[in-house]
Amino acid sequence: MQSHEMNWIEYFSSGGHRDVVPLAAGMEGAVYRLGRGLVGKVWERRDAAELKRLQAFYADISAAGLPFATPQILEVIKAEGTSVTVERELAGRPLKEFVGDRVPPEADAVVVEVLRGLASVPATAAMRQLAVLDEPAPLWDGYQSWPEALNGLLQRRVDAFGEQLRSAVADFDGVLGQVVELVSRQKDRPQSVVHGDVCLENILVDEDLRLTALLDFGFLSGAGDPAWDASIAAGIADMYGPQAREVDDRLTQRMVREFGYPAELLLGYRAAYGIAASNAYDPLGADGHFAWCAAVLGRQDVREALESAAV
Repeated sequence: MQSHEMNWIEYFSSGGHRDVVPLAAGMEGAVYRLGRGLVGKVWERRDAAELKRLQAFYADISAAGLPFATPQILEVIKAEGTSVTVERELAGRPLKEFVGDRVPPEADAVVVEVLRGLASVPATAAMRQLAVLDEPAPLWDGYQSWPEALNGLLQRRVDAFGEQLRSAVADFDGVLGQVVELVSRQKDRPQSVVHGDVCLENILVDEDLRLTALLDFGFLSGAGDPAWDASIAAGIADMYGPQAREVDDRLTQRMVREFGYPAELLLGYRAAYGIAASNAYDPLGADGHFAWCAAVLGRQDVREALESAAV
């Protein structure tokens, strides 16, 4: 996790920004409010070339005219050997702050509104240039279709972390084969921009719970099947709370009703996410996220969905 450091406050202040205030810090970097509607982000790992690609990605989303705000990178800077961006500040507070540890049905409508907006933004060339997770190359590099790109990612993750997954998930290779087959059959599905991490922490709302913005693209963002986004959003809205499974089931069924996505596809994509993201935060698989992903791969409803899709 990145932490705030005084030297960055001094760096932004020396650039003419007054009253620099630490705003947030996480896996990808630390964010500072610069004033006048701007924020500065100090990135942990991304280089300037990758951030230029992210800038083009954001520009294409912005051009689509969504009814809620998304990030815009105004400047990419190399400072003290570190990549820094200056961006528009997004208004609102995280939806998570309003709902706490229990996700009420009222929050579902906001999640659906975000997903409906994203699904309306057609995939562009810039969206196929982003890398995901900790990978060095774009997700679509060398691939012509969404199933090829996603299955390529799954294979690379299994090559790197498969033994851990095999130790934690019964009949992992059987599940993997079913997931790959399900993904392979999605060649004709439409493509849009996908966020890949539509969680309540990344959705900003006003005091009346009206959607204002969506932030933190980059984890699994790019071009893909909007049902992939819907599946992930339903699964991660409440990962560890006392009502986690209830919220998951409720949101999954709402995705079926609102968008017409087959339940088997949503749960199959959930298994694909479990494989792809299992070691996203710990290469040793000793954290709660790995345990959550392994549990998803062992869930009876997920196994039954994969079996049903294979018939």
